[in-house]
Amino acid sequence: METQSVEPDRSKTIPTGFLDGARRNYPREVEYVLVALFLAVLTGIEIATYAAPGFPVWSWGDKAGLITVLLVLMAVKFWTVAYFFMHLRFDKPLLTRVFYTGVVLAGLVYVAIMSMFLLWFPGRH
Repeated sequence: METQSVEPDRSKTIPTGFLDGARRNYPREVEYVLVALFLAVLTGIEIATYAAPGFPVWSWGDKAGLITVLLVLMAVKFWTVAYFFMHLRFDKPLLTRVFYTGVVLAGLVYVAIMSMFLLWFPGRH
């Protein structure tokens, strides 16, 4: 009598038949580990902005370089976490559009509030 292995095949992706509303198959653990390593590198760069404040990449201008680098890193990390760990690429297109609409609206509200308090103009607040 032959016995069959009940161990799942880890080399394949999880089929969308098991996932409610997914458009594509989910990846395996390796992709999540690579994303985590990428986020760790970005976090290391953020820490380096404080550990080495005189580094030429972010020490130009009156803190403008530091702020620019940190804002870019923040945006990349936010997008990476939302895209990979919130599974936006697997959701239905409508749900993804709703999420991005909320992000854009939040950004517009932020700009409106900053403009209302004249924080874009040094010395005028």
